[in-house]
Amino acid sequence: MPPRLPPKKNIKYKKEIGVIILLLLLAFLFWGDGEAFTASPAPPLTVRVTRQTLELTVMASGILQPIKRIDVGSQASGQLKTLSVTPGDFVHQGQVLGEIDPTLSQNTLQDAEVALNSLLAQKRANQALVKRSALLLKRQQAMYTQSAASQQDVESAEADIAVQQAQLTSMNAQIHQQQIRVDTAKTNLGYTRIIAPVSGTVVSVNTQAGQTVVASYQIPVILQIADLSIMTVRAQIPEADISRVKPGLPVCFTTLGADTRPLCSTLRTLEPAPETINNAVFYNALFDVANPQGTLRPEMTALVSVVLQRADNVLTIPVTALGPQIDASHYRVNLMGTEGKTVARTILTGIDDGTRIEVKEGLQDGEALVIASLPPSETTK
Repeated sequence: MPPRLPPKKNIKYKKEIGVIILLLLLAFLFWGDGEAFTASPAPPLTVRVTRQTLELTVMASGILQPIKRIDVGSQASGQLKTLSVTPGDFVHQGQVLGEIDPTLSQNTLQDAEVALNSLLAQKRANQALVKRSALLLKRQQAMYTQSAASQQDVESAEADIAVQQAQLTSMNAQIHQQQIRVDTAKTNLGYTRIIAPVSGTVVSVNTQAGQTVVASYQIPVILQIADLSIMTVRAQIPEADISRVKPGLPVCFTTLGADTRPLCSTLRTLEPAPETINNAVFYNALFDVANPQGTLRPEMTALVSVVLQRADNVLTIPVTALGPQIDASHYRVNLMGTEGKTVARTILTGIDDGTRIEVKEGLQDGEALVIASLPPSETTK
């Protein structure tokens, strides 16, 4: 254990140590010119004027739908005997897809045909009677000229032929009516065959073989066929943006889960009726896009961008480099000059995409702008 110093010597020792530290500190300040306590200023943050393509767009979400979707049903009632297609099958127009039990329709047709044949037989009998009555009338008229028959006999023969001709006319009307029943029965029998009205892909099947189909007040939907070669995108444009969106504008979109390469088309039409979703009003904008590979599917979500304006290969700067606004299209910016000095300059701007803005006048390609707000060291140019 070191020897303990007397109180007076201890105080003297501490003073000497303090003097030495103070001298070292003063020497450090003079020798280093205060560099240790003077922070060097950070260089200003700058950006370059570059050429880019800018687009002013309206963003919206949408749903993909087939350009044509057909509900295939049946006007005949009965049990669905066969159904030869499943979802995803491609069918051609006129192809037989299934059949409803035709027994009742066949019986109805046979009954109508039997009744028609009976009427035709009766017509032939009436025609024979008319022919016979015509011969009898001719004979009576000849005999009357020879005074071998009375006037009453001639008139009776004329009345008989008139009645039989009227019966023949009535029979022709009945035959026509029955022919309509036969044609209707044939049509109803044809309804038992489910035929593809258009070429396309079966997208849904609502009825299975063995189920009973009842076509009374509403035609039952058995399956749906859609043309997937062209898809229609229904984009929901917000009420605040609808006044800027017009048919004919270019439009691009991407889908969730697909590659990021956008597909582009032209806006076809705007539906006049709005849709209200959670108290927000939207208007449907429709456009079509080819789907040759079948990668686009019904009900996919589309992220849509309607291009309102586009400027190709123009001078641009970040919007963060803008200074005070002078009027609707003029701003002041700080240009980095020589020797690190800044120069205030007024520029004329164009469209912006929310991140960068077009510079029409006031700057050149490659010039540097100060993002931080620094007072200019020269007169405004």
